[in-house]
Amino acid sequence: MGYTMTIQQKIKAACDIAGITLTELGYEMGMSQQSISSRLKTGKFTKEEYEKMAQIMGAKFTIQFEFPDGTII
Repeated sequence: MGYTMTIQQKIKAACDIAGITLTELGYEMGMSQQSISSRLKTGKFTKEEYEKMAQIMGAKFTIQFEFPDGTII
């Protein structure tokens, strides 16, 4: 079984690649540093919030199911 990153780890890694801090991401999303930190702990964001994060970081956000045989839904 492969290693799976948590959503918190993915957001932190994406920020690193984008060259911004989590605090900057939160600010751009209209959240305080405390708020973004708290939300990262739970990992509960809406699809729209993930899309906004991606836009801020210059990335693309997708949701998909990928099966072992290569099928992607």
